[in-house]
Amino acid sequence: MKFFPKIALSGFFALFLLGAAAPTQAQVNININPPSWGPAAPAGTRYYYVPEYDGYYDLQDRRYIVMRDGRWTRLQSLRGYNTANFHPVVLDYRGSQPWVLIREHRVKYKKPHPHGMPPGQAKKMRGSYYSAPGRVIVVDDRGGHPGQGPGHGKGHGKGKH
Repeated sequence: MKFFPKIALSGFFALFLLGAAAPTQAQVNININPPSWGPAAPAGTRYYYVPEYDGYYDLQDRRYIVMRDGRWTRLQSLRGYNTANFHPVVLDYRGSQPWVLIREHRVKYKKPHPHGMPPGQAKKMRGSYYSAPGRVIVVDDRGGHPGQGPGHGKGHGKGKH
């Protein structure tokens, strides 16, 4: 009877050694919270395309990716932009260089401004009945005509005067 416990004990010991020598697999899930200005993204999503600055945001590194001096550059912050005005698009892209698809992203997600240019930008209008040659007119994206301010009429309120 003493022989059986020794065999059983050595069998358990052998199984323990085999189990310890077998390769183990670990699975790591990283929960990346999107920035406050961005939409929720499915697990595994790494990039947003942001049409407002025609670049990307890396959710994993928490960096903006923009074109500067002909090269894609990662930045901690963007000056001159208000993130509340961003309309980021969640990309289903696997890799480290989403900009290889920039043309596709521009066509698919970048909407043209209704007046043909971003708000606040000056547009040179030569030969129009509104302008003299060489004069620069700022087009107000809220409507109206040059010299009259936003809206229609003279800006004296509602109703007829």
